[in-house]
Amino acid sequence: MRSVLKLGLAFLCLLNAFAGAAKAERDDDSSSTVLVSPEQGEALAAFALQSERRIRHPKPDCSHLVHLLYSRAGLIYPYQDSRVLYRGVSDFQRVKTPQPGDLAVWMGHVGIVLSPEEKTFLSSVRSGIITESWMAPHWARRGRPRFYRYRIGPETDVNLLASIMNDDGYPQGATLNAPRGAASIPLPSSATQANADTDADASQTERGDLSPQDPSNAEQSSHGSSSIIATITQRQTPSRRQIAAAILDSSKARAHQYIAGETLDFAHPFSVFSRLEVEKIKIKHEKGSVTLEITEALSQEDGRILPARTAEHELSIIRRTDGVWVISDSQERTYLPEEDALEIFEHQAESSLRRAPHSNNTRAIVKALDRLYDQETSSPQRVAIR
Repeated sequence: MRSVLKLGLAFLCLLNAFAGAAKAERDDDSSSTVLVSPEQGEALAAFALQSERRIRHPKPDCSHLVHLLYSRAGLIYPYQDSRVLYRGVSDFQRVKTPQPGDLAVWMGHVGIVLSPEEKTFLSSVRSGIITESWMAPHWARRGRPRFYRYRIGPETDVNLLASIMNDDGYPQGATLNAPRGAASIPLPSSATQANADTDADASQTERGDLSPQDPSNAEQSSHGSSSIIATITQRQTPSRRQIAAAILDSSKARAHQYIAGETLDFAHPFSVFSRLEVEKIKIKHEKGSVTLEITEALSQEDGRILPARTAEHELSIIRRTDGVWVISDSQERTYLPEEDALEIFEHQAESSLRRAPHSNNTRAIVKALDRLYDQETSSPQRVAIR
């Protein structure tokens, strides 16, 4: 027994040693991070202003423009579209206070900060490569952008970076060809550019809101099926756990429909939940009510995105003549599992930003997505039912 205990203690000591070494390595990596300096950022911003006049057709979309300018300045990173940049990538560090040369990123658009004081940035929009203020109404409606600063690393071409700092080595006729070592990314053609990042020029985009209900959902509502939350096929009265499981299964199936392209209807409320529990069932003569308690990561009511909370919802339950128990919500609320929410709202945001970037629905979707990004943890959460 004593030898077993000694072996166990030795094993624990070995584990602690490995854990300590890993922590030290992480701490060293964190402390050794070098970001683009204010002087380098100023040079990058000035370079971006000069370079945009030398870009040939076809005009790149916003994320390709940023990637090309950074690459031409020696700041190499694998091409990423604005959706990925918005979430954050290892080549950039998110900062609260921007400096010239930083990325200004929305969900669906990205540009290069020129003047933090004037809140201006350069980006590619439908009307061309222009300088705007992120406080302009059409950008402010998308919310405050996220700012990211480039991390100097082994892929950085320090010679190119030094050249733009010294303002030499770039002939006037130069075009934006990626330097040696940069990833080769083809520019989108005019036929495919519409499917690239959403870089709509707000001055040319219609500002009307989406209709309260998408036509694809109107027919469904007219048949009353949009209020159905779940169904259970069995003769006996379902238990609380059976009802909770049926709602969860139905919510997952609904989530996959939204991921596949169906439009989320903001005319009715929705709840993104991490926990679902049936508190009470009242059934008499094959109909009654169900009290549902859920822990919401976020919810939407009347177009407003509400923060996390625990809420109760009263549902109705009835047994149809064909023997199927139908559970429905009179408010036609949609229930979405938290583990699928990020993918749902990323797809919804991409679609809405292309179709109607300045609508109330789009602003609510982007706000919900921003909340989900902030709540995201390193390990995926599983929905709990009771």
